[in-house]
Amino acid sequence: MKKKVKKTKISKKENKLLNLFNKVWKDKVLVAVIILFVIELFLRCYQIDIKNPFGYDQVDNAWAAKNIIVNHRYPLVGMVAKTNSGIYIGPAYYYLISVLYFVFNLNPVASAVMAILTSIFTFWSIYFVFKKIFNQGIALIGLIINTFALPAIIFDRIQWPVDFIPGLSLLIFYFLYRVIQGKPKNIIYLALSIGFFFNIHFTAIFAPIVVILSLPLFPRTKETLKYILIGIPLFFVWIVPNIIYTITSKTSSSNASYIDTYYHGFHLRRMMQIIGDAFIQFDPYVFFDWIKKIKPFFPILFLIVYLKRETGRDKFKFLYLVFLWFMVPWIIFTVYSGEMSDYYFAFNRFIALMIIAYILYSVFIQNLLTKIGISIFLVIFCVLNLINFLPYKDVGLKKRYEENVMPAVSANRRIEFQVGVPESYLYYYKMRELKGVEDVYK
Repeated sequence: MKKKVKKTKISKKENKLLNLFNKVWKDKVLVAVIILFVIELFLRCYQIDIKNPFGYDQVDNAWAAKNIIVNHRYPLVGMVAKTNSGIYIGPAYYYLISVLYFVFNLNPVASAVMAILTSIFTFWSIYFVFKKIFNQGIALIGLIINTFALPAIIFDRIQWPVDFIPGLSLLIFYFLYRVIQGKPKNIIYLALSIGFFFNIHFTAIFAPIVVILSLPLFPRTKETLKYILIGIPLFFVWIVPNIIYTITSKTSSSNASYIDTYYHGFHLRRMMQIIGDAFIQFDPYVFFDWIKKIKPFFPILFLIVYLKRETGRDKFKFLYLVFLWFMVPWIIFTVYSGEMSDYYFAFNRFIALMIIAYILYSVFIQNLLTKIGISIFLVIFCVLNLINFLPYKDVGLKKRYEENVMPAVSANRRIEFQVGVPESYLYYYKMRELKGVEDVYK
């Protein structure tokens, strides 16, 4: 006779976990996303001591965290928006990073950990928004490109407030799109996101402008008015410290002076001069230089493909937002005569990524041949970027410690304090850690 096999009882909790696992496993795209997330973490964590920079901005953040944790000095403003401008972003980022410096007992490795956490926020922002607006296929292509693109990896490894701009801007885009689709409750999330943006970078000014230009598309209901009245104070909560600082330090006149100095009016010639900058956020995702030369035509190609494929009544609203995300920064910097950096246009970075992902997906789904072609293209893209990433090095913590700081600590040679100089903070930290000196710069 056959022996009866004793069945093992599975608890309800184990059964739920098993069902969840089976559900996830059946969703092949979600499995691919999870694998990509693991790769994302590896590419953002690998050799953080030699691939992550620790320069002026990171030192500024480290001292701000030290002042909060050790000296109990609580700033009303964050980093200066532009050197000698007298304009500051909000202080929220200082308080955010001070949490990590507290956890790591002022160890500057907190800088690298903050960069990693921000990249996690970035990854899931792309997945969430691309999937919600389009589908998992476009989200997956967007994630593949952003995960492996060398400029994106380097961007994510630099710890500073700017890291938040692309992901935060993408969320603002999504919440605003939901509002004009007839979901006014998203005004609350929109207000909170824009308020936080003013604690990240001065280009946050783009967000209120695109909202104002989108107001005609808002649902004209009492519910919309209710959420606007709720959203306004939620936005101002984020900038109250700046307002207090401006009033108490009387810096409003210097702000006005800076704006007056660098405003030179609108000129079409100037607008055409910076057309390359206006679409520069396509560059990180385009490996070949010859393709970068035609990047201003990418939005036009997207427009043609999108209008051909989409049939929903909201498609023109969506295209209007895409238009604003490129035109508002372009026009504002047209009237600005000061120096510009490429990250000043990071506001539309993930909109550029979305355009590329959408076009590639539109080609991918045509037939078996295009599926193979796009798959091969993405594999080549990933491999080429990985080959360039592996030898990449920055002047990170390891080099600064080995060449300058540790020899000075060992020889009892003092490193004088200098604003923004990494060795000053590293010397302070090592003297505190190894020799118990609470503050060498008192």
